[in-house]
Amino acid sequence: MRFHLALMTCLIGPVALHAQNNLGYLNSMEIIYVMPEMKDVQKKLTDYSAELDEEFKKMTEGYRKLEADYKANAAKWSETIRQLKEDELLQEQQKIQRSQEAFQQDLSEKQQLLLEPLLMKADSVIKLVAKEKNLQYVFDTSKNALLFAEEGGDISKFVKMKLGIDPNAKPQGME
Repeated sequence: MRFHLALMTCLIGPVALHAQNNLGYLNSMEIIYVMPEMKDVQKKLTDYSAELDEEFKKMTEGYRKLEADYKANAAKWSETIRQLKEDELLQEQQKIQRSQEAFQQDLSEKQQLLLEPLLMKADSVIKLVAKEKNLQYVFDTSKNALLFAEEGGDISKFVKMKLGIDPNAKPQGME
């Protein structure tokens, strides 16, 4: 990622020196987290996380009961019963692991779903402000990424020509 940023800096460095007032930057995560809507998103995520935690606690309680039963009675069970109970414990443990992973995935998806409108709102306002300020490029310091680029700012064709490459050449698979 840093290599790409350094390469981009080298490539646009001369352009940036010529047009210093055409560059802007921001920290999009800071902006997102201070948006008024974020309080509602955080509450919904906290509530959803609590629901998932409650479900997880129920699962682990069930496992602990099976484990306690096994420890209390294993000595008096036959080898076959003991093996069945061990298999049951193992299956329950695997079920808990899969559920934990699924819960984490669900929480991540819920977060993406809830943040999407905020991200879209911020993105549209970033583009609006960039145009109002006559910025050609806006960088996001939280992601080391270019968020906005004016169409006329792409110098790829000129770099290709200087390298003796067809300016309209595209890598295979990107057509």
